[in-house]
Amino acid sequence: MIVLGLPLVARELGASALVIGGLLSASALILIVVQPIIGLGLDRYGRRPFLIVGLLAYAVSSVIFALASGITGLYLAMLAQGIGAGLFWLAVLTITSDLASDDSLGESFGGVEEMSIRGILVGTLVPFALFYLLNGEALGSESSWITIWRILFLGFTATSLLAAAIVWRGIPESLQKDTDRPQKDRPVKSDQKWSISRQLGIVFGIVALTASAGAIISPILIKYLNDNISTSLFAIALAFLPAALAGSVLPSRLGGLSDRIGRRPLLVGALLVGAVATLAVPFVRSLWPLALVWVLEAAAFAAAVPAEEALVVDLAGNQKLGMTMGLYTAAAGLGAVIGPLLGGWLYDHIGALSVFGTAALLLALGAGSILLFVREPSKS
Repeated sequence: MIVLGLPLVARELGASALVIGGLLSASALILIVVQPIIGLGLDRYGRRPFLIVGLLAYAVSSVIFALASGITGLYLAMLAQGIGAGLFWLAVLTITSDLASDDSLGESFGGVEEMSIRGILVGTLVPFALFYLLNGEALGSESSWITIWRILFLGFTATSLLAAAIVWRGIPESLQKDTDRPQKDRPVKSDQKWSISRQLGIVFGIVALTASAGAIISPILIKYLNDNISTSLFAIALAFLPAALAGSVLPSRLGGLSDRIGRRPLLVGALLVGAVATLAVPFVRSLWPLALVWVLEAAAFAAAVPAEEALVVDLAGNQKLGMTMGLYTAAAGLGAVIGPLLGGWLYDHIGALSVFGTAALLLALGAGSILLFVREPSKS
């Protein structure tokens, strides 16, 4: 909802593509700062409290989004949203690492990704369809969009509070207090002292690189589509639908594939497919062929994300998973900070082709780096 709607609201308030990129970077900037600190807290105090506080921060950000009347308010909302995302998603990833068996780690991370995509599907496409039924093509009116934006975020406030209550009543703590006892079959150092291995450091660098590729496109995509392909937001939403549906069913299956054939080959293939699909976007001149390209991108993303997350846990072994996942998500956040700013600048000063070409190049560089420098730990 934020990725699709925020550029429209910000543009109505007078923001350039660069400013819109800054809005999207603000949330990621907070993630970089807080994720390692949150990771320490997860390992010390448990996962559950951070999950609850993250949902409450989401509720606060939704209230600010609903009431914001200028760019400053949107920045504050994005900062609160970044804190909520940092707390919530890091807790979710760490809980998944705690509970998943070693032979289904990729599948488990893929299941989390599927649920996330299904939430995005409901939170984005259903409102778009509702707006169209109520307003027709008046959805193209920015003032109409801003009004509905405010109503929606008041609704999101309620759902965040409901989710916090569900966690409070029904989600147990997953952290094993006996840290001297190895979990499952993962390797463990005798002193249990956490450290970054060379391989983990390389993977974190690749994560930042590839995360920036997706983030480069986010601030300009809707503007690009409006300027070059279609001004109908409902038509654009429908064109996104097949990719969203693919993303809602593929991650657990492709993540499970990484459990069987290994993380590295699946990651390399997925990033190369994503690079080709991304580079194809500016050469497609109608929505429905573009929808096929987006399905290909969604499949690549569905394969890459759970394999990448499982690889991080494989390399970390039975060390402090909260801290490890905190640095992993901080690396992704670094890419998400750089990407929107770079994408906005490229679009304003050079053009759309430079944005998609740069994103494709970064994905290809990520694939090459994995092939050359990353080695998976032995299953034994």
